[in-house]
Amino acid sequence: MVALAKKKEWSLLLLLAPALLYFLIYHFIPISGMVMAFQDYRIFGKSPFVGFKHFRILFASPAFLQVLRNTLIISFMKIVLFFPLPIIFALMLNEVRSSILRKFIQSTTYLPHFLSWVVIAGIWIAFLSPANGGLNQLREMFNLAPKDYMTDKGAIRWVLFASETWRSLGWDSIIYLAALASISPSLYESADLDGAGALQKMRYITLPELLPTMVTVFILNMGFFLNAGFDQVFNMMNDSVISVVDILDTYVYRIGLLNMQYSFSTAASLFKGVIGLVLILAAHQGSRKITGKGLW
Repeated sequence: MVALAKKKEWSLLLLLAPALLYFLIYHFIPISGMVMAFQDYRIFGKSPFVGFKHFRILFASPAFLQVLRNTLIISFMKIVLFFPLPIIFALMLNEVRSSILRKFIQSTTYLPHFLSWVVIAGIWIAFLSPANGGLNQLREMFNLAPKDYMTDKGAIRWVLFASETWRSLGWDSIIYLAALASISPSLYESADLDGAGALQKMRYITLPELLPTMVTVFILNMGFFLNAGFDQVFNMMNDSVISVVDILDTYVYRIGLLNMQYSFSTAASLFKGVIGLVLILAAHQGSRKITGKGLW
């Protein structure tokens, strides 16, 4: 029996091996390269150690402060404002009694998640086109002048939020639908016997049962707070709106790869990683104090 158990454990480890290799190669080994943030990196020859020189330049740069501000605003919209939407969607979908209709809604809302941001950007640019886009055709029906949302600094961040919602709403609701399915039906049966209404059952059964999942997802999302979405922003950004949508990831790409300032861009990337870790720890401690539940 012991030998069979050990054999089964090895088979599970083999199944896990590709994922472990992925994180080892693309996440753990590259950490050693963070030393470039403290050097004047040279491709050939020895790279001299310069301490916090690049961090001082980074924090004194007006461009970096603007990029950081853009990142915080866009991340707040895409994480904090978006956070309750998959929960609401999962609760509404859970109330659909027709299995055929429920499966149809799930399939149509999951589909955008599997599209690349290149394709999604093309769809939204066409939809918002001032010449023949669907939204502007709708505006014309109400005698409103066409508007170029993709070059409007006041609208572009909401375009990013809307396109992220369209892509992720259905997919992100899966974890909440799974949590809803795990709630014991006996709780609802007892509530029915006590005469509880739909809102009371949601308030006293559904939401408390969902709380651990909500807390875990929120804390994990905080670690990505400064990851405002490179693929999305890069494909939807243009010169007219770069001042309000240029984020840390696009800044690092431009400075590091295009301008070849490797040490400077590594310092910016390391700053982002440290802030992400601090936010996870802060969210965990705050959750433990407020709800008694945390990530661990």
